[in-house]
Amino acid sequence: MTLILHRPLGHDLLVAVPEHLRVICPMSQNPVSVRLLGELPARLWGLDLAEWQRRAWSKAGAGQIDQAAGRLLVGIEWVLSPSLQRNLLAQPGAALLGPADDGEQLIAIHVPDNADPAPYLVLFEQNNVDRSSLKAAGLAPGDMYAFADTYNKSLRKRETPYALSMRTENTVDIERVLFAGSYKGITDLVTKYAWPIPAFYVTRLCAFLRISPNTVTTASLLFVILAFWLFWQGHWAAGIAAAWVMTFLDTVDGKLARTTMTYSNWGNIYDHGIDLIHPPFWYWAIFTGLQSAPAGPSQALLFGSLAVILAGYVLNRLEEGEFIRRFGFHIHVWQPIDGFAREITARRNPNMLIFMVAVMLGQPGWGFVAIAVWTIIFLVFHGVRLIQAILQRSAPVSWLEA
Repeated sequence: MTLILHRPLGHDLLVAVPEHLRVICPMSQNPVSVRLLGELPARLWGLDLAEWQRRAWSKAGAGQIDQAAGRLLVGIEWVLSPSLQRNLLAQPGAALLGPADDGEQLIAIHVPDNADPAPYLVLFEQNNVDRSSLKAAGLAPGDMYAFADTYNKSLRKRETPYALSMRTENTVDIERVLFAGSYKGITDLVTKYAWPIPAFYVTRLCAFLRISPNTVTTASLLFVILAFWLFWQGHWAAGIAAAWVMTFLDTVDGKLARTTMTYSNWGNIYDHGIDLIHPPFWYWAIFTGLQSAPAGPSQALLFGSLAVILAGYVLNRLEEGEFIRRFGFHIHVWQPIDGFAREITARRNPNMLIFMVAVMLGQPGWGFVAIAVWTIIFLVFHGVRLIQAILQRSAPVSWLEA
């Protein structure tokens, strides 16, 4: 097995792109059509490969996608990274090459404007192709590093491009690559370290059972409500268990949407709306449940902690929003220290981890106070970072993009 995944040494920060490949032509008003070449009776994420490819290319911005005609010619077996797809669609004349036993093979060609696709179809019948002959045919050949972007802004990470063949790689290995590609690079420590392995298998099961991402999101909403009620009643262990199930499903729904190409604006609003609104209700429920606790912090300290947590939650979001408004990217991807801070900052998952440890020690009340202290620490931290960015002479740039 030889997955095409890792950059060679030297491709970690910058990719040297030939001058003739650097100009990306703007997409026309009519999206580029895609022609899928060949047949392959395979399935990917529970879908027929042809259907998965149609969805993937459609999400990348292609127009009509079929196996009879199209300006962008690509073998149906090739699973390409999203940025690779987008840039191929935007560059007439691009010829994507991959390694072969004795040289290079063709993966895709974006037929030059006003050219007849027929002569280019013959090139796909060759086991090996020569770059000079492709240039003579009016094409700009390059490998995946020449055409793909190395930074995914929406997922806050550097992204290794890939071009994987369903004929030569195991399906489950390709699905692992796609799953990893759907994961945010900078997120909290629970999502980053605890959930990836189980989330992969649950996402795969949901895809096989044709369970929609919005169904998973609805299930997570039910656990939001269940955790709220359990916290309100002071049932800490059960409430924490329900909360962790919710956070796990919150990971699965997004990955399921991206791997099965079923994400939508409504799904994004539904998912992120729940994420944004529910944490203050959980804190309120915990505060209420603590009223009947036999021992622990005073009522005044608990009430003050609730006020700090709720105010800090809002103010922290405002700090992040102001950074995005001013500089156009998220504060957590500015510098490495900000990425590390995102793993442990006073958000839902790290706060639930603090509370869980306190419950295990028999001190839920002091766990609630600890969340308030943690909130203050990171409210100050992010506020200082925002001020530093504003006072900086040059506009901040994400270290992942530099």
